[in-house]
Amino acid sequence: MFKKLNPSLSFLLIAVLLWALQYGFDTIVGDGDSKISFWGIYIFIGFIQVFLTFSALLWLPEVIRRFKNNFASTSQEFLKRNAGSVFVCFILFFVILIDFFGFAFFNEKEVERIYKASHYRTPHPCFHHGLVQNMSVEALWGNINYPLYTNSFAFKDSAVFEAKQNIDKKQVVFIGDSFTEGVGVVYKNTFFGRMRKEFENNDKIELWNAGCVSYSPLLYYNKIKYYTEVENLKIDYLYVFIDGSDIQDEINYIDFEPDCNQKYVPKAGTIEYYRYNIKDDNSLFKIYKNHSLLVRLASNLYKKFFTNPKDDEKIKYITNRLAWIDNDKVYQEWGKKGVESAENNMQKLVELCKEKNIKLSIAVYPWSTMINNHKRQLDIWTTFSQKNNIPLINLFTPFSQKVEQTSYNEVSKKYFIQGDGHWNKEGHQLVKEAIQKPFEEMVLDLEKDSLKID
Repeated sequence: MFKKLNPSLSFLLIAVLLWALQYGFDTIVGDGDSKISFWGIYIFIGFIQVFLTFSALLWLPEVIRRFKNNFASTSQEFLKRNAGSVFVCFILFFVILIDFFGFAFFNEKEVERIYKASHYRTPHPCFHHGLVQNMSVEALWGNINYPLYTNSFAFKDSAVFEAKQNIDKKQVVFIGDSFTEGVGVVYKNTFFGRMRKEFENNDKIELWNAGCVSYSPLLYYNKIKYYTEVENLKIDYLYVFIDGSDIQDEINYIDFEPDCNQKYVPKAGTIEYYRYNIKDDNSLFKIYKNHSLLVRLASNLYKKFFTNPKDDEKIKYITNRLAWIDNDKVYQEWGKKGVESAENNMQKLVELCKEKNIKLSIAVYPWSTMINNHKRQLDIWTTFSQKNNIPLINLFTPFSQKVEQTSYNEVSKKYFIQGDGHWNKEGHQLVKEAIQKPFEEMVLDLEKDSLKID
């Protein structure tokens, strides 16, 4: 029996072994940091596909004949008897070769929309949306459940309580999007929660977190304007954490017309909240599906005829949230417009801070996919901060340093929520360590007032 199966069995076992080696190589090394080039992993994957399919189909007719005791004595007889299957194999070889070259230039992730009853997120007439005040809920981020509390300011906090400012202390406010809110992470493990704990016994300062998911410079400006002018919140120091996705969000809110002139009490359960989750290449099937040109073409044909094209365009747009950073075509399509809007709204925030005598700082930071790909983002806000004499905290550096010490994959696994891109518990700790020194220099050492906005 083994002798009859040997021609195909040998090829099949070798091919399966190569598949296993490829999958192990991709798992260990990965291509998330863009260091694995076309001549590395893609060629390896492509020819394994060709080898497996070619060898299996080539020997299949011969195996059948061997079971019938019809052996080929020479290669000429073999080719003559299997001319049809050999021809098909050559055609298949070129088809898969095209698919293989598609690997090098095509990599589209799958995206799923995750819904959650939004009894703790609500619309707001001034800054579009925010958290409901005095809430104690079980929040959801992807497949992570975690407790979420808000105070009477409707800021994320350690517990539900009536928030009151001690005006004898310097009031420090942090604002940003989902990274600053600390999605998917218990409050005490977020960078803000750790900072609050670090300075809880300090009699000079008081810290507040005004961050919320999907904020951008337009909403940073509107929210600070609302809280200082309508809610009469005292702010002495403001830290704005600017995200790479803020550029797209600026465009998303371009038709939003804020009303910031009167007090608004948010009501629970008034908004349907959902988020997009990018599926990771965590199996051999998904690696092939997300990279294969032929599979993707078939998928696109299916979507064209059997799905709503508007839904597909929106998902494509969402997966492109950071593409403006390194894709010149995307930058020209909408990134440039988003950058101009972001800069204009940040400039308005600068002027507001001058008017209110608020010392402003900016922080920029990476998603997991931005660690080695952030030049445009960093350049824009470095230029902006220098122009306005604003301190800039570069949080790309500590993550890049970790990559140099270990590897991109190790940093991605250790400091980020897998398949998501946001910081996990360890990522927030790294951020806390990175911002603590410049924070202390600016907020606690009042003699170093050279950082003051004129």
